[in-house]
Amino acid sequence: MIMKKIILSLFVALSALLQAQVFTHKISPGEELSSANAVVYALPQLVFKIDVWVEETHSIPGPYASYANRLLGLSDLITSDSKSYHIKSVALKSDYIADPNQLYYTELGDVSGKSDKSRFLQMNEAGLFGGFSPMEQNNSNSTTHVVVEKVRTGIPDFRYFADANLIEKVDTIIRRVDVDTASIEKISLKYTKIEKDLEKRAQDAALAYMVIRKNRIELISGFQEVAYPVGTFEIMNQELRQMEDDYIALFAGKKLKSDIHYVFFYTPSADQPNIIAPIFKFSEDLGLKYLSTSGGEKVSLAIKSNGLAEKLHDTNLSGVVSGLIYRFPETAEVWVKYGRKEFDKQMITIPQLGRLQNVRMGNHIFELHTKTGGLKTLEIRE
Repeated sequence: MIMKKIILSLFVALSALLQAQVFTHKISPGEELSSANAVVYALPQLVFKIDVWVEETHSIPGPYASYANRLLGLSDLITSDSKSYHIKSVALKSDYIADPNQLYYTELGDVSGKSDKSRFLQMNEAGLFGGFSPMEQNNSNSTTHVVVEKVRTGIPDFRYFADANLIEKVDTIIRRVDVDTASIEKISLKYTKIEKDLEKRAQDAALAYMVIRKNRIELISGFQEVAYPVGTFEIMNQELRQMEDDYIALFAGKKLKSDIHYVFFYTPSADQPNIIAPIFKFSEDLGLKYLSTSGGEKVSLAIKSNGLAEKLHDTNLSGVVSGLIYRFPETAEVWVKYGRKEFDKQMITIPQLGRLQNVRMGNHIFELHTKTGGLKTLEIRE
C-alpha cells in the first residue's frame, strides 16, 4: 500500500496556498494512510555498485610437450593444465534510491485564502522528495542494466595440430618359385595406409616450424632479393611470425587470457558510519568466490566517516512534526580493500549516515537535493 502511494506520487504537482499548514510524521510498518490531502515521500539512501574485473589465465600444455626438448631444444614448457587469477581493476559507483526506513506521510492541511501563486511538490520516479518549488520542473533518472560477462582472447585449440594423420606404408613381397632346377623370384609391392603415431606427428610439426622459420629469416634478411612494398613486407612477416608461434605452441603450450566482469551491490547501514564490510572472496588459484564459499581472502568495502554527523542530533520524530523532514548528509572516505591493496579510494556523500532535520513551511519555498536529501535552497517569504 505504501509503495503504491510512492509510485503514484511520481512528479506530483500539488498546488497549495502559501498559508497552508504542513505536518509530517514517520510511517510505521503496515500503517494505513487515509487522508486525501496528503502525500507520501521518501528520503534517499546510497547504494554502492562495485564493478570488479578479474583476469583469468588458462595455461594449456601442448600436445607434443614430451618431445619439445628432444626435437626443438625447448625447456621452458607448460606441463599441466591450470588456471590463475588476479584482480585487474575495481570501480566504485553510487546510486540513490528511496530509503525504506525513511518514509514520511505529509498532510498538506486545509486551504485558506486566495492566491494566484502556487507551489509544486517535486518528486522523481523513485519517490524521492525534491522540495517545494515555485514552478514545475521535469526531472528524470536513467537506469543502466548491467550485464556480467566473460571476454576471452584466443582459442583453446591448437592450430596445425589437425594435420594429415595417414601415411603410406610400402611392403616388398618376394616369392620364390622353383621350376625343375631353376629358381624364379617374383617381387611385388603392397601399399597400405596407416596412422601416424604421436612422435611422428611431432617430428612433422618440428620440420614445418623449421621451414617457416627459415623462410622468415630469408624474408627479413633480403635473401630473396625482392623489393616488396612496405605494407606487403609487414603483412608477410606478421603472418610468418604467427605461424611460428602457433607451431611452437604445439610443444611449449599456450596461455589464454579472459576478463571476467562481476557486479556487486552494497547498501551502508545508517548506524555504521565506520565499517569494513566483506563483499566477496578472492584467491589467485580459485578466482572470485562468494562469501558463503570456503577458501580465498575477503575483499571488503571500507567506509570511514568524516565525523560531521556526530556533531548533530536527529530531530525527534515521535508524533507529528510541523513542516517537512529532510536530512543533513554525511561525507565519508570509501575504498575497496584486499589485503594491503586499496582500490578506487574516493570521498562520497552518504545520506543515510547523516542526521534528520525539519524545516517549517510557513510562506517559505525550499528545495532539497534529490540524491542526498539535504537542503539545497530556501526562499524566506514574509
